[in-house]
Amino acid sequence: MKKTMSAAFLVAALALTSACGGSDDNRPTKAEVKTAITSEDSVFGTAIPEESADCVAGVLVDSDVSDKTLKAIVESDDDYKGSKDDEKALTGLSDEFAKCVTTKTPDTTETPDATPTPTE
Repeated sequence: MKKTMSAAFLVAALALTSACGGSDDNRPTKAEVKTAITSEDSVFGTAIPEESADCVAGVLVDSDVSDKTLKAIVESDDDYKGSKDDEKALTGLSDEFAKCVTTKTPDTTETPDATPTPTE
């Protein structure tokens, strides 16, 4: 069984960009973004699960999302309003976010190329 949070994550990310903030032009690192999105006071309203956070942070840092928006994420700036370009960039990441946050439930196991053997 698969569980996905991609739609909720995308809605929260878009809310962040539609909600003015700092002006430091240094792009936050993947590690900084990961720390911010896994915290309970994340601007997304919920912590991104640890098993998905590394991927989500990488997608955000490698994207066209502005440095200012990434900094607002890192600083948990709930008052930040991103640009239309940021909205567009985040919307374009929905497939990548889905890949990051789609996980198997803990009780599901996968066996590589297992072929059932007949039983007598």
